[in-house]
Amino acid sequence: MSKETFTLPLKEGAKSALIFSYFKKGKKALHAKDLILNGAKLKTLSKDYKLFFAAIATESENSKHTLTLVNFSDEIKKELSEIKRTDIPEKELASEMGNIERLGEKAFEIFDVLKTLLYLLSESVYWSSLGLFDKKRVPFKGTAKQLITLGSEAAPIVFILVFLIAFTLALQSANMLNTFGAGEYLAFGMGFLMFAEMGPLLTAIILAGRSGSSITAEIASMAVNEEIKALRTMGISPIQYLVLPRFKAMSIGVPVLSFCASIIGCVAGMIVAGLFCEISSTTYWNALRDGLPILLLFKSIFKSLVFGWIVTLIACLEGFKVHGGADAVGTATTKCVVYSIAGIILADAAFSFIFY
Repeated sequence: MSKETFTLPLKEGAKSALIFSYFKKGKKALHAKDLILNGAKLKTLSKDYKLFFAAIATESENSKHTLTLVNFSDEIKKELSEIKRTDIPEKELASEMGNIERLGEKAFEIFDVLKTLLYLLSESVYWSSLGLFDKKRVPFKGTAKQLITLGSEAAPIVFILVFLIAFTLALQSANMLNTFGAGEYLAFGMGFLMFAEMGPLLTAIILAGRSGSSITAEIASMAVNEEIKALRTMGISPIQYLVLPRFKAMSIGVPVLSFCASIIGCVAGMIVAGLFCEISSTTYWNALRDGLPILLLFKSIFKSLVFGWIVTLIACLEGFKVHGGADAVGTATTKCVVYSIAGIILADAAFSFIFY
């Protein structure tokens, strides 16, 4: 077998369009390297899958590279050995997907992801509240450790970046307000901006890149080393052992960091107000206190809590989905950061319509 290989994981219950995409990927890979088909998730063989295996076996014979099957059950291996390739018409293989089919496939994939995220959220909320009184609960420690790793150690980079961004925004705002002689409104503007929007948003985005990627890399490494399968074999729930401590830590850490980051942003505004608007620190904080309603603070904390849940659940999901080697861990980490930031921005837009 050549040194270069391509691993193609097969999904249970895949439709004909997805199976055809598997065939295209496998055919393309066989022209350049050895192909490995991973059947860990396959429990049954549909007609479309039988056509796929027959076609890909023919392609393997016509190429200079080898085809290897791994993690297939004995029942499926027996079914594969009974397939007669000569009895399969060439036109039985599904045709290439059109734009509508691709759109539908993506919609179903998004629906499956949202369904899984809701399941993880419900399980995490249950075991964090009512599950504490469940006799089936296995008490696992680690929340404090995750709180330090994911929250406390991320505080310096969060505070520094939020301070610099808030200072820049305050400087630009002060220049515009001084033009109209309204520099005294800088305190209220910075307070509302930091607590209502920038504090929770910037904190969540920074944690998505720092803590979210760390969660995904750790769980993905365990999935690659089959440690998660070992947990299930021992009767230990991966959600309680892996997701729950991180869920609790982020539920505490993100709101606290967000609130502190908003205060740091207001401090940056105070510095700008003193230097460019000639507003004393006492006047600035009095205006900030009188201008910000208490309800705004609760909205800010709730937004940051939801953002923390989005980062945690997406990071854990991407880690659980990993199959393959070290390259799959890197890919999952990248997806985690991208999807988390996209989810945070979408949730922030929804909160803007609801709250303001």
